[in-house]
Amino acid sequence: MEILFRKYFWAVELALLAVISFLGALTTNALLAARLVAPVDLDAMAPSSSAGNPGAAFLARAGSLPLERTAAFLGIELPSEDPTAGEPEMPAYDPDAEAVPSSLNLTLVGTMVANRPEWSFATIRKSGGEHVGVYLVGDEIEGATVLEIERLRVILLNQGRKEYIAIDESKTGELQRLASATPTPSATSSRGGAPQVEPAEVRQVGNDTYEISREDVERQLANLSALATQARVVPSFKDGKANGFKIFSIRPGSLYQKIGLQNGDVIRKINGYAIDSPEKALELYAKLRESSRIEVELERRGKVQTKTVNVR
Repeated sequence: MEILFRKYFWAVELALLAVISFLGALTTNALLAARLVAPVDLDAMAPSSSAGNPGAAFLARAGSLPLERTAAFLGIELPSEDPTAGEPEMPAYDPDAEAVPSSLNLTLVGTMVANRPEWSFATIRKSGGEHVGVYLVGDEIEGATVLEIERLRVILLNQGRKEYIAIDESKTGELQRLASATPTPSATSSRGGAPQVEPAEVRQVGNDTYEISREDVERQLANLSALATQARVVPSFKDGKANGFKIFSIRPGSLYQKIGLQNGDVIRKINGYAIDSPEKALELYAKLRESSRIEVELERRGKVQTKTVNVR
């Protein structure tokens, strides 16, 4: 269990970012989990006879259990798959062509850019609805394919043409300037060169109660990568079981510090939900985007405390 939890702990980091920046998607845990562990046809993989192979027999009986998770428990090495098998052919296009504003009626809510492009994702709202979906490189939306995910925009391939949607279409000129400009030392972070996020204004209105404006939250959404460098989190275990996640290396003046978190705090619950597995972290991540009140239960030096953040 500990190995699995550590392997997918990036999901827990997403949950923490959701609490702080309230970025996310109004989608379900299944939508995200499907991208973490793809379903596999167990019958097709299992040999016709499982005699002499108890591991394969167990997998065959596992039914709907995700294969990767079951194999991790058993210590079975899964055969590698051809990454190109079954992939639809992408329409021919000029990869060097400049992307133009998209003709699709889509709204880019936010992005999370990772060092590995396949781990980056974008939250996009479709036309005329409240539904927000989470999309990775290669996903399809409204007939277009996601080619690239950048900090402020997403590049799409729509009918053989490169298009983009931006977080704020009114800032297209600024977006193009940022894309071609060389970052200055003052605009980069000492931790990996990520751009600095603009400090948020947080008011403490009680012993353990804080307020942040919705407008300030939206400003944070433009630079989640920098926000993620303001602290580090690791899984926390007690008696061999996951009991939350520990936060440390909190940078002075960061949003984490402003809402009262301290190095060594163990985040146990958020809005009453225990954070003891990647699945629960993803489920919570999906639910928090529109929350106006966030309660964080933490353990500090053996004592349980609750921090409340109100979004106005």
